[in-house]
Amino acid sequence: MRDFLNAVHYDPHAEERLLGASRSTQGRNAARPMILATAGHIDHGKTALIRALTGVDADRLPEEKRRGLTIDLGFAYSTLSDGTELGFVDVPGHERFLANMLAGVLSIDRVLLVVAADDGPRPQTLEHLDILELIGIGEITGVITKIDRVERGRADAVAAETGALLATAGFPQPAIFPVSSRTGEGIPALAEHLQKTASDRSRTAASSGLFRMPIDRAFTLPGIGLVVTGTIAAGTVAPGDRLVLSPRGTPVRVRGLHGHNRPIEAAATGERCAINVVASFAEGGEPRRGDWILAAERHAPTMRLDLSLRVSRYAEAPLRDGLPVHLHLGTTDTVGRAAVLGSREIAPGDSGFVQLDLEHPVGALCGDRAVLRDHAARHTLAGGSVIDPFAPRRGRRQPARLAVLEAFAMRDPAQALAHLLAVEGVVDLAKFAVARNLAPSELDRLIEAGGFLRVGPARAPVAVTSERLAALSDKIVDALSAWHQAQPDALGPSRPALIMQLRGAALGAAPEAALDAALAELAGNGRIVRQGPILRLPEHQPRLTRSDERLWERVHPLLAAADLRSPRIRELAAALELQPEAVERFLNRAERLGRVGRVAENRFFLPETLARLAEIARELADGSPEGTFTAASFKDRCGVGRNLAIQILEYFDKMGATRRTGDTRIVLRGSEVFA
Repeated sequence: MRDFLNAVHYDPHAEERLLGASRSTQGRNAARPMILATAGHIDHGKTALIRALTGVDADRLPEEKRRGLTIDLGFAYSTLSDGTELGFVDVPGHERFLANMLAGVLSIDRVLLVVAADDGPRPQTLEHLDILELIGIGEITGVITKIDRVERGRADAVAAETGALLATAGFPQPAIFPVSSRTGEGIPALAEHLQKTASDRSRTAASSGLFRMPIDRAFTLPGIGLVVTGTIAAGTVAPGDRLVLSPRGTPVRVRGLHGHNRPIEAAATGERCAINVVASFAEGGEPRRGDWILAAERHAPTMRLDLSLRVSRYAEAPLRDGLPVHLHLGTTDTVGRAAVLGSREIAPGDSGFVQLDLEHPVGALCGDRAVLRDHAARHTLAGGSVIDPFAPRRGRRQPARLAVLEAFAMRDPAQALAHLLAVEGVVDLAKFAVARNLAPSELDRLIEAGGFLRVGPARAPVAVTSERLAALSDKIVDALSAWHQAQPDALGPSRPALIMQLRGAALGAAPEAALDAALAELAGNGRIVRQGPILRLPEHQPRLTRSDERLWERVHPLLAAADLRSPRIRELAAALELQPEAVERFLNRAERLGRVGRVAENRFFLPETLARLAEIARELADGSPEGTFTAASFKDRCGVGRNLAIQILEYFDKMGATRRTGDTRIVLRGSEVFA
């Protein structure tokens, strides 16, 4: 039990309260605690400083006690005189445990850089400071420890040297506090400084996005169950929430939360917490450090990332294309290969875009801090943040792609979206929201702000500029003209066939919702004609021969009278007193003119029948909270057999009206596809 309590730190009654967390009525402070990380060389007094500030020993592992150094992450909390709560992450200083240090600072906004007065800045001091600079830590406070061991002049000299190092790293006027953790000298002044910075933070902090937390510890307790701990990267979590363990995709349920010395009813961005979860894990699939626990909508593991990186000024060589590297992201440490974009290398101290191909999937979204180390994990190479977690390999070095990355790198989502639209003219808003972890309300505000056309269904909106929509319309007209010239005896292509042709004509990555908007605009102003599922230009009007028209007058009533169950070819042939082969050849000719659609090998449907069936699919989806429907519910509503229902739905998938996701389907387009 003590392990669980020390994770968030010691409280003798925490077990009893955690077990009752789901029914607890205990409130919590409105202000979230400020989480700080210590950084610095081994044996420079980081753990002793936390003990002096909080009264808590953050060395929680027996081996740490025995060896006198921090190996893993230690945690402690303190409540200041005004009620402000501070949370401390005590990270290792030994070079062998740098991966643990990275896990402690990658999601932290404020850091205490600890330098011992008797020793001065040392190798790990410089490496930690280098990492903090590379990943863009917002605020660093210098703390000169062990001043009771040296003369005043020595402490002042170390403070000046530390200030110069911080200024070189981009912190021109750092706050530096000389302290003695043994005598308490300087501790009140440091605590007052932390109280002020915590107060400033409470006025500006926001819990945006959906819930994400990198796991730094996972363990099982008798009577409690599985517990995972970490620092929340985004969003909020509460008991009863249903989340996902990523990247494996295992669903979990939150049984209870524990944080800053007590059970809590919710936790939010920036807070450390322990989460008691319930789930069924496959063998070997239990949570471990490097995993994420997050909202199901943010489970999007990836093996290719585009990052914005700055190469360490201390790097011995440029970051070169093709270099194998270690990636530290969240609490993950994995290996991959770097592709330098725009050029073939980035010199020490310079910045650029880099794509990583990873050996294992990771959970990563735009803005996540990242550090690259060499393949032997001995030297820090570069640091920065994720730009595009769903990076394409094709065209990754092209100027157009680099312009997209420049736009996507903007911190403000509204500015990033505006610049993306200026570069590409069309943006998949659903994908944009996932990549930047925008909550539905945040995406709604972007859409309401306007500046673009919103097209597509509510569940998959797309932003497009009027200029790009006009360009898409012109490409569609050109593609139809080319189709008619190549196949003058056919009425025109279906929507999927046209889109395939457009893709082949270097259309780019325009979402299909934008193409549908262009098609709707073209049809509305008469530049194209929809004839069932077929698209054509108004001037192109091939016709059936006279004999085929006479046969159509006999076939159409038979197809129309069948309601939603179109007759088989042999059934039509028997009614017409013709050979099945002759009827099939005729129906193939009729399909090229948009008179029918071939749903299965032995069935053709009228466009109006397909439109009715598509409307049934839409009604089923609209009536479901998840916006989906099953083949079984479709079969029951239509009153057709199971095999025919599946054939109809597979035809809808092919025509772009529906899309299968597991055992369910979503509706992409309704009856207008066949009208």
